[in-house]
Amino acid sequence: MLFRSADDLGFSDLKAYGSEIQTPVLDHLAREGLRFSNFHTAANCSPSRAMMLTGVSNQLAGVPNIPEMVPPEHRSESPELGTLNHQVATVASVLNAAGYHTYMTGKWHLGSAPEQRPFRRGFEQTIALMESGADNWEHKSYLPIYDDATWTENGDITRRPNGVYSSTYLVDRMIEFIDGNLSDGDPFFAYLPFQAVHIPVQAPEAYTDAYRETYQDGWHAIRQARHVRSVELGLIPKGASVRDMPTTEQWSDLTPEARAYEAARMAVYAGMVTAMDAEIGRLLNFLSERGVLSNTLLIFTSDKDRKSTRLNSSHQI
Repeated sequence: MLFRSADDLGFSDLKAYGSEIQTPVLDHLAREGLRFSNFHTAANCSPSRAMMLTGVSNQLAGVPNIPEMVPPEHRSESPELGTLNHQVATVASVLNAAGYHTYMTGKWHLGSAPEQRPFRRGFEQTIALMESGADNWEHKSYLPIYDDATWTENGDITRRPNGVYSSTYLVDRMIEFIDGNLSDGDPFFAYLPFQAVHIPVQAPEAYTDAYRETYQDGWHAIRQARHVRSVELGLIPKGASVRDMPTTEQWSDLTPEARAYEAARMAVYAGMVTAMDAEIGRLLNFLSERGVLSNTLLIFTSDKDRKSTRLNSSHQI
């Protein structure tokens, strides 16, 4: 089983869901598999991850919100609130006990103490980022609330290599983990929670270049076009209206310089999505070459329940 999760991806950010962003690998999976059109997650990432990994309510799992947003008065009553508690089992621990190899590469954000890390929650091999996010090219934090980016390998503090893009690095390590045990014939569960497309929004230039002219007409035009395509795809009922977003600036009110800047930002976001899609394709090609793809259940989701494009919105931690 291969379970991949995007971070902060809007539901209409994939071409199979009406987007202008090129996602050929995920589009193929949508055509050949089962595409959900009424699937919901929590409003923040950690509660969603807690539910996906345990199959129980995020409240029961001890994660009502991301740790950074748990009020101090609540934390004083329960110091570990916002981190995955030990009263629930993870799917990794259940499958590992049943004879599966269990691997994880990517963002954890469910507790950083040694006993809370994924290596102690059922995963036998891990490369895991403890915080809500980090730089996509270097070993460094992305917010001043963190002193550093905390990466762990099999439970121990480590450093990720600089100069390697995050989606590439996480797939590289996942391929390494899976390949190391394929010869024994045992099944595996691989959990790949990407940093994409969480802030900082960064992408290899080769992927961003394809979108340099895509967003010149602004986010209102993109949103309307996605709405039309989503109706055509049967994801939105015919006659459903586009809801106004009072927090979104009018594109026509921006200066030409501001429009150029925002269009460039959206191009980078789109490039980040396409880069993730390409890395998923590389992982699937590896599984195909090793002769195990046809016997592998593939699941892809996002950890946020977003009703519209997030191209122009401020990402949350």
